[in-house]
Amino acid sequence: MEMRNYHLKKDIREYWSKRSATFDLAFGHRIPPGPELDAWAAAVDSAIGPGPQKVLELACGTGEVTNVLLSLDHEVTALDFSEAMLGVARAKHAGNARVRFVLADAERTMEPDDSYDAVICRHLVWTLTEPEQALADWFRVLKPAESCSSSTVTGRNRRASDGWLRWPSGG
Repeated sequence: MEMRNYHLKKDIREYWSKRSATFDLAFGHRIPPGPELDAWAAAVDSAIGPGPQKVLELACGTGEVTNVLLSLDHEVTALDFSEAMLGVARAKHAGNARVRFVLADAERTMEPDDSYDAVICRHLVWTLTEPEQALADWFRVLKPAESCSSSTVTGRNRRASDGWLRWPSGG
């Protein structure tokens, strides 16, 4: 019998939903204007190139990385599986036509094949209950020869994992 982590996934969703109102107050979560936003923008620009590109942001949370992507003129589909987190992100970016918010599971995005120039996430990989499924889905939605980014930060900005993955040309 195959075991799945459905209860764990529900617990994770509930945890992030409860954190939505105070998430940006925690150290390392908010990306304020000025040097920190500039540093994030430079890192993203270096990794995926200049805008405009079509970017899928996974686990967008309160929309902080969304703001980085929009500041670089990218077209963003920002998804999260917490309606509460999406509510905060939608409020931050109300009226911006270059962002579309979607309630969805990052492990099964339901987005079309070969439709994004880049996939990016922060504070996500360590929460995946089916990481192999998630990575397969992320590469499925990427156009060939494009990039996928993941960054997980632990403690006081010590990176547990950080990397850019490139989909090989030709699929």
